[in-house]
Amino acid sequence: MKFTAFEVHKHWLVPSLLILVGTTLFYVIVVSFVQKPFPWMLIIPGSLPLTFYFFVARPLIRKETQDA
Repeated sequence: MKFTAFEVHKHWLVPSLLILVGTTLFYVIVVSFVQKPFPWMLIIPGSLPLTFYFFVARPLIRKETQDA
């Protein structure tokens, strides 16, 4: 059976794209409407590695250990 690239990688691709889109929207909204956006300009993008770990990498690691 032939799989497409999306079918093979959708377990991590879809959550990653949702996190990126959500973070971008949140960043644009906060920086546009907050009076002092400077700390938020650093905190929001800086939280991406932790967000990716908790919502993408950790579930993949758990799934891999359960399958083994």
